[in-house]
Amino acid sequence: MSRWPLLFLFACSGAPEPPEPAPAVPVPASVILISLDTVRADRLAAYGGRAETPNLVKLAHEGARFEAAIANFPETALSHWAMMTGALPEIHGNVPEAGDSRYKGPTLAERLQSAGYATGAFIGGETLTDRSTGLSRGFEVYDDAHPWDRNDLKRPGDQVCAKAMAWMQAQDGPYFAFIHLFDAHFPYTPRSPWDTRYDPGYKGTLTGSDTDLRPYRDAGKTPSPEDLAHVLALYDGELSELDAIIGPVLQGASPNTLVIVTSDHGESFSHGYWFNHRDALWDGVVRVPWLIRGPGVRAGSTVQAPAELVDVAPTVLGLLGLEPLLSVHGIDRSGVLTGAQDTPQARPAHSITDPARPHPQVAIRTGAAKVLVRDGSAVSYDLRRDPSETRPTPVQAAIMDAALQTYRRRLKPVQLKWQGPALPARGHAPDELKRLESLGYVDPVKGADGAPVGGPGPR
Repeated sequence: MSRWPLLFLFACSGAPEPPEPAPAVPVPASVILISLDTVRADRLAAYGGRAETPNLVKLAHEGARFEAAIANFPETALSHWAMMTGALPEIHGNVPEAGDSRYKGPTLAERLQSAGYATGAFIGGETLTDRSTGLSRGFEVYDDAHPWDRNDLKRPGDQVCAKAMAWMQAQDGPYFAFIHLFDAHFPYTPRSPWDTRYDPGYKGTLTGSDTDLRPYRDAGKTPSPEDLAHVLALYDGELSELDAIIGPVLQGASPNTLVIVTSDHGESFSHGYWFNHRDALWDGVVRVPWLIRGPGVRAGSTVQAPAELVDVAPTVLGLLGLEPLLSVHGIDRSGVLTGAQDTPQARPAHSITDPARPHPQVAIRTGAAKVLVRDGSAVSYDLRRDPSETRPTPVQAAIMDAALQTYRRRLKPVQLKWQGPALPARGHAPDELKRLESLGYVDPVKGADGAPVGGPGPR
């Protein structure tokens, strides 16, 4: 066994770490948080990838880039709850089933609202609607209604941004605008010129439609190298299109506005797990972009140490000079962004999949390595030598158990303070079931005749 798991275990010690010092910076007039659903970092030009993203590249040059921002959960609802509260996914419970979170502490929106900010959210996908998540807590406006197209499944991002910009322009004082864009989620259907930008010579028949992709996603069919390259080209096209869509928002933000762009999770195009994200914790699924620009943030800086989406809310409050969130799992990273702290706190990043799913997983990641626990056993990856995570090394049971115990100890303080009782399962309206089934989040329930009738069975 390689030496690093022992070093990894040492890094996972359960001793609490003091918060990073909050810098003395002017309070920005406003905050814009943009979440690009299903966007993995490594495909973006801002992170060295192929997909052209001039607006994100510019944002990185003007602000800071987190090189290893890790999603704590590879699904929309729980990942955003973690982002908005600083509390790990287990605290929130089964949000899609209950339509709300068990977390009883303050959200980022509630904290900013109490500080005098107008709060508005503009939602691009079914899985983040208020009826599906209860995430409207603290938002005066939660704009999530839109016509549904079975062939595309999203609310077009340019429409979401137009609504958001109109609302921002109507505010007289500071505001917090949360913009959620669903365009990169499957199906992969970029508009011209992005539909042919990265694979103009493709001669096959596979498209990015849900009908074409479902046999690979659900039935284990394996794409040919040419077909896989084409689907990746469509996905990259969607990333470039997203960059163009958010351009007016980024360009219109005033210099004293804090702007954050991140994602809830990525997407898998490898490891035999195609065009999906729910049941994987490889870096292609959990490593997401996190770019931030605003007063006090050092231009052109890069944070190499792993950060997590639970760090977003504490960091925003730290940059604003507002009272920190207490008893949460996230770390305020504002000190390293402003230069008040030279070295970021080193802490392993934790991710889990849905524990009710077949083969639930836990990933524990440092800057150089990852332990992936699945079905009671664990493997490690040396991310410097094996960034694609194709050469696993078995991990001794004692090392695995110690790492998991460290993670469980991390959960306890917030569970005791902020986690409420389990919430009952809610009913699903027929139109909601159709949307969630189309997105792969529920299985159709079959009647006595074997015909699908729709239902909330978990996938």
